[in-house]
Amino acid sequence: MDPQAFVRQLETLALPASDFDHAAHLMAAWAYRRRYPAREAAARCAHALSRFAMAQGEAQKYHHTLTMALLAILYNRIDAEPGLAEDWPAFLSANPDVMADARAVVRRHYSESRLEADDARRGFVEPDLMPLPTGCLLH
Repeated sequence: MDPQAFVRQLETLALPASDFDHAAHLMAAWAYRRRYPAREAAARCAHALSRFAMAQGEAQKYHHTLTMALLAILYNRIDAEPGLAEDWPAFLSANPDVMADARAVVRRHYSESRLEADDARRGFVEPDLMPLPTGCLLH
């Protein structure tokens, strides 16, 4: 699917919930980043994901810290290799760890107890194991 059409369906809540799997989450992250600077892309993507979860009656599935941490990691990788923002298959090929187990990638930065805390689900909490690559979100 065309990235703009995908984002439009996500934002208008027209995307079928059955089509919103892990790869679709990654496509949302990628599609926002190819259109916006990292900081704005992260804010827009997180908002769209949260809103979509609420509209599906699954608000409890949205995890803000997990979302923002993964976006910081992915956007840092795109900043290191800008061509990834233009090529979806290349983006997927460059991120097999995230495709296989995104949570494990984030757990390099967060202990399980910190990531599972209620405040981490509702808002962003800083990592307790290793800093996130947030330089991409500063501009």
